[in-house]
Amino acid sequence: MKDNKRLTKFFVAAALFFIWVTVQGALQAQQAVHEFLALAPAAIIVGAHVHIGTLGWISMSLEGMLYYLVPLVSGKPLSWPRLVNWVFWLETITIPVMAVLMIGAGISGGRAFQAGITGDALNAVIGPYMMLIGIVSIVCGLVAILFAVQIIHTATKRAAS
Repeated sequence: MKDNKRLTKFFVAAALFFIWVTVQGALQAQQAVHEFLALAPAAIIVGAHVHIGTLGWISMSLEGMLYYLVPLVSGKPLSWPRLVNWVFWLETITIPVMAVLMIGAGISGGRAFQAGITGDALNAVIGPYMMLIGIVSIVCGLVAILFAVQIIHTATKRAAS
């Protein structure tokens, strides 16, 4: 990429996700929150924590680094450079939306479970969240595949003659 300063946004986003995952982890360690998370439906909140850490903090950092390093090391221009902004914005939107939906499902499901709701009635409480989480996860996964294909294509294409 000619303008590597544009990659800075990946590191800024990663830093913001790092703050989120750190604060959420500290909150989850509090006894009352930890006990709530032990309830089966509320455990999805821990999944949100993991997704923010791996997809938000780590993946965004690695994507920024790979977008810079692969063309530098391979000596080949990045394939489909316009895709960089699409990858960034789609991930910057889908990762927090997925996490917020997971937290919402965990809180709603945990409270329902505390109130004695189980089985199909509990599924009715968390089902709408899970449907949206599934859709957002598919989009996030497709974006990750696009990124990987872009990097692999850049690294393996023949150098211009």
